Amino acid sequence: MNNQNQISDMLFASVQRLSADELQEISVAIGVMECVVSSHPGGDEGHFFKVAYDPSCVNSHAILEKLKRLGVDARMVGL
Repeated sequence: MNNQNQISDMLFASVQRLSADELQEISVAIGVMECVVSSHPGGDEGHFFKVAYDPSCVNSHAILEKLKRLGVDARMVGL
């Protein structure tokens, strides 16, 4: 399968509730990762991140690991 020019989406959920400022800061840190197209808080609950990425050069597990390095106890929810 050729992933060229394909974009994948993933929803990540933080176990702990995060403030709007924390969500924004983390979204920016994820958004600057190589091959991440967009990253932003999802929903009003303070738990979710929506991330769009190019699967030919980064995968959801690498994004999850980045979240964990940022101190977020997160899980992949799907999309």
